[in-house]
Amino acid sequence: MEQVKVLMHKRYELTPSTAQPFPIFIESIGHHEDQEKLVRPEGFPCYHWLQTYAGEGEFVLDGKKYVLPEGTGVFMLPGVPHTYYAITEQWCTQYVTFGGACIESILSTLDLLESAVYRWDLYGPMQKVIGQIINNMDAGSEYSGYDASADLYHFFIQLKKHGQVNNRTSIRNQIAHLQPLLIWLETHYQNPDTSLEEMAEVLAITPRHMNTLFQHAFGLSPYSYLIRMRLRKSKEILIHQPAKTVKEVAKNVGFRDTSHFVASFRKHVGLTPERFRQMN
Repeated sequence: MEQVKVLMHKRYELTPSTAQPFPIFIESIGHHEDQEKLVRPEGFPCYHWLQTYAGEGEFVLDGKKYVLPEGTGVFMLPGVPHTYYAITEQWCTQYVTFGGACIESILSTLDLLESAVYRWDLYGPMQKVIGQIINNMDAGSEYSGYDASADLYHFFIQLKKHGQVNNRTSIRNQIAHLQPLLIWLETHYQNPDTSLEEMAEVLAITPRHMNTLFQHAFGLSPYSYLIRMRLRKSKEILIHQPAKTVKEVAKNVGFRDTSHFVASFRKHVGLTPERFRQMN
């Protein structure tokens, strides 16, 4: 690990091991007290994250300008042209560049595989993640490449949980918005007549808006969420109430048709309800 300090610029460069390559690794990370203008018509060769620590900057991506005050950052894929510069007297930034053999699949799983500007709560955990990694680097030789890889993955999780992209609310806020409906479903999932329109009325929004919230928060449609809730409840009954027949279980959790229940259970669990009960 090499540390470079130039005036108010702190930068760490890490060399990943060729003998034991990490699935994800930090290539460089730093804190810049007075960010200069950078123009990259060919983009950057690694994945790149840049966030504002103090002051404000302007970032140009895909021909659009984005102001980056505190509580904002930008994620860039390799090779994406971009420009950024200060628009206040001083713009302090923190950044990390990274890669790894599994980086694309990890980011794809977290739905982070696009260049975008993010915003977050200044008083939330997202604000301090990069600074904490830099502090860990400052701590000395006990901080290894494995530690850096783990901290980088933690950063991805925090970005996914707390970041807002393209003015979309964070997953945490989306779930909070859905909470009245999730509570309502706990006492209404048994009703086979529960409809999407009725669910949307609980939130006083349109079914289309409700679908968007569910897709962003859970990666599922509202109907798929309801089916999975019913299946989860059915597992509890199958295990704790062995006297109930499969037909009774299906009815208790809101399935009108037993064959539909069995097919859905097999699709999501990989076993029939009876086989699941035997194994538990």
